[in-house]
Amino acid sequence: MARLPDPTASLTGDDRAIYDDIVRRRAAKGVHHLGPYIPLLNHPQLAKRIEQLGFFYKYESDLPRDIYQFVVLEVGRQSGVEFIWRDHLEKAREAGVPDGVIDGIASGAHKLDEPYQMVREVMGWAFRFKSIPVKLQGRTIDTFGMNGFLEIVTLCGFYTMIGMVNACFDVPLPKGEDHA
Repeated sequence: MARLPDPTASLTGDDRAIYDDIVRRRAAKGVHHLGPYIPLLNHPQLAKRIEQLGFFYKYESDLPRDIYQFVVLEVGRQSGVEFIWRDHLEKAREAGVPDGVIDGIASGAHKLDEPYQMVREVMGWAFRFKSIPVKLQGRTIDTFGMNGFLEIVTLCGFYTMIGMVNACFDVPLPKGEDHA
């Protein structure tokens, strides 16, 4: 098993302050598990910065919550990282992602309802590391603004990284908790 040690009991000083801040910030939003942050806390400064970006995406970004959750589920499906899918499935429903769209993500359906299809097309270009066609870029900016457009693309990269942490270090889903 590739699981890294849980360093949280041995953190001291500034490293302990980073851990306490991550726990506090997440608990304030109703999240009581650390998921990928347990292995990342073996490098507290890295964990701090990754968690801050994740917190921004999840709670402070301009993207509508259904689109945020759609992107996360789509990354989970494309990567095959079960943690991402299972951790975000109910949150996606709560955010308003229609069951038909969730079923379409799960099955790999070629066509989804708008605006999800448009977002999926943007994600496809991003995952191929290709320039996004001008018309698609324009439609996406018209729908979500420049900030939202940039967040869609960079969220693909962020959750790819989180997926790698979860998969490479065998991060287990917390038992009996509300996943977020």
